[in-house]
Amino acid sequence: MSETILIPLTQFDQSYLENFSITNGRVVQSLDIDALRAAVFRVVDKWRLLAGYVEWSNTLSKWCIRVPLQGDVSSRFTFTTSKIATRLHPSFVVNEQDPAHISTRPPLQYFRHESVPHDLQTYNSSRSPLFSVHVTELLNCTCVGLTIPHGVFDGGGSRQIIHALNQELHGKPWDPPAISQSNILQEALDDLEHAPSMYNDIHQETATYSALRRYFVPASVINVATLIASILYERARHNVESRAVYLGPKAIVKLRREAKGDLQSSEAPSVSMNNILAAWFFKAIHANETDDNVVALWSYNSIRETLAKKYPALMDYSHNAIVLHPITPFTKEELRTKSLKELAVLHRKALEPAGEIAWVQAYNTYLKKALGGHLILRRSGDDPWIYTNQVISRIDKLDLGSKLYAGWFWTTPHETNHHVAINRFKDGYTIQANAKATRWRAVAKAVEDLNVPDTRL
Repeated sequence: MSETILIPLTQFDQSYLENFSITNGRVVQSLDIDALRAAVFRVVDKWRLLAGYVEWSNTLSKWCIRVPLQGDVSSRFTFTTSKIATRLHPSFVVNEQDPAHISTRPPLQYFRHESVPHDLQTYNSSRSPLFSVHVTELLNCTCVGLTIPHGVFDGGGSRQIIHALNQELHGKPWDPPAISQSNILQEALDDLEHAPSMYNDIHQETATYSALRRYFVPASVINVATLIASILYERARHNVESRAVYLGPKAIVKLRREAKGDLQSSEAPSVSMNNILAAWFFKAIHANETDDNVVALWSYNSIRETLAKKYPALMDYSHNAIVLHPITPFTKEELRTKSLKELAVLHRKALEPAGEIAWVQAYNTYLKKALGGHLILRRSGDDPWIYTNQVISRIDKLDLGSKLYAGWFWTTPHETNHHVAINRFKDGYTIQANAKATRWRAVAKAVEDLNVPDTRL
């Protein structure tokens, strides 16, 4: 038997993410399937972590990855193909002729083979490969899906895989991330746990912790069943649709101008496109609503950059290093009446604490006390949204050698109805969401406004 090492994961991998997988999908004009398969083989052969398999450690009481350091890796990735004699409908691709455009997500079966597991328990029992690629050839295009278990990788790990694959496809050098039997994130968290407190009691009174106590509940059987029931009810009652807004370069310039005003002004607010896109989308999707419900926004944030201030090696960490950061809730009236600039600045300020090591220390302390996986519970009078910035994965950097028509993202086996993901698409962005039809009509009106020619552009 070839030599192996055991890499332990952390509580961030077992905070309910272990029940899901991630699929990044690309729709291209054509594809050299043999070249892609060969590139995947070389990536897995060089980066041995991808050749590993999920293993439960009774000693550590956590999931681990058993990594083979030697041997053939031909069976340690999944590469499947199919052909379907149909054409992909234009509604599933991005229309780049307009500054902004709404498209519909195509069927998952085009991008993910049904045999690929979702949760770590099944990855473990089946010893399934960690990296899966599925290619579907249609009459007018080719769909490509890359799937990984979310209980092992987040957007940062996905970025490393995508970078390696792109380099191999184009014959460029790359260095696989280092692997070792220790977990550098766990070491950093242990160090912070035993370090003097960097935060004080006032942190317990902030909006962050108020929201954690109100919405963040244990992933018990009852709470999971309650969440799934609410998802199914809304889908049956309100016609939930999975769609995406494409915002091209002209639309982005418009939004930047509205959010920042005169870009030459030294007093222009320091807001990112992430802040602007979040503010625009949630303002747009609730524009027609006058009820008293509170819009509670939760943002998935990477803590790599924050912890790397003290632990530099974490910038190259491959596994989950993301936390759900609650944003100060908005009323529907605030979303209607506040300007895009005001909302973008509020979004930026709400995320600022997560940039401090003290906040990560406090958050880790909270999770340790809470124990186990958690999820966002929906309560009467609330409209909670989970917002994830998938730009971190840099899927836009994957060049498959052919014209790109569309890009899509999935978490499986199920997604919440109030789930939003932003991503780069060529020179613009996409905002993908699961929302009821009435809300998509409100977004369509905002898209119409962006498509009105701006004489200043």
